[in-house]
Amino acid sequence: SHSPSVTADYNLLADKHLEIKKQLNENTYGVPIFIESTIEEQSQRGDVYGIIHHPFNMVKPAFSHAKDWCDIAPLHLNIKACTYQKLNGDYQLTLYSGRKFFEEPEDTYQLVYRYHLDNTQENYINATLSTQKGPLGTSGYNISAEAIPLNNNKTFIHFSYSYKQGFWARFAMETYLATIGRNKVGFTVIDNDINGDPVYIDGMRGVIERNAMRYYFAIQAYLDTRSLDPEKIFIARLNHWFDLTEQHHKQLYEMEKKDYLDYKQRERVEQNRIQQELK
Repeated sequence: SHSPSVTADYNLLADKHLEIKKQLNENTYGVPIFIESTIEEQSQRGDVYGIIHHPFNMVKPAFSHAKDWCDIAPLHLNIKACTYQKLNGDYQLTLYSGRKFFEEPEDTYQLVYRYHLDNTQENYINATLSTQKGPLGTSGYNISAEAIPLNNNKTFIHFSYSYKQGFWARFAMETYLATIGRNKVGFTVIDNDINGDPVYIDGMRGVIERNAMRYYFAIQAYLDTRSLDPEKIFIARLNHWFDLTEQHHKQLYEMEKKDYLDYKQRERVEQNRIQQELK
């Protein structure tokens, strides 16, 4: 049943790579990343495309198990824990979503995702997490990461994050944007100021872009640290994620590194506990 789409998936991503090659090489971030955000009346979506310096045959297995996503997602400061279990032949992942400081998993919002993996193709992989129901009347969450090989042992990755918003979610978001979020910006350059410095998108698209980038950096930090000694890997991963985000201080800074490391290590203990309870 897969045959017609086999090359289609690969070709779509390969075409996108060619289309944005120039933007990947020349942008305000100084790294080969390209970001897009779209907002329609009901739905929001953020896409990050990037080139990472790892061969595809290293990336593919790293995307290939629900367990890997429970190492990736909680690097994001709002994801407090992640657990996985197999139900009716399908994996499901629960992401515990909370505020940026330390929270017990029981005090967070739990989003239960269905995990789907397309790894049947030699030069293409796609892992998708999807769920219907979210907080405040949000729905249709989709988190997806796909990748294809490039020359010189590089890999082209596309991460996307989308959901639909009801009235209460929009209301909550507007409140946030008017208060805590009012000085925050995203990554898309919409203009230049009188000094010629970039003016970045703000508002809801800014929120979406920051979120997508945090996940993208979680994937990158995971891949960059895979070959390290298992004893040191978790701390190395946390440090690396923080350092990647810190290169975009204006957009992504939320707390001091020592606080991030502290919260995340405590959260990891909780994650291990709830994962054990599932077994």
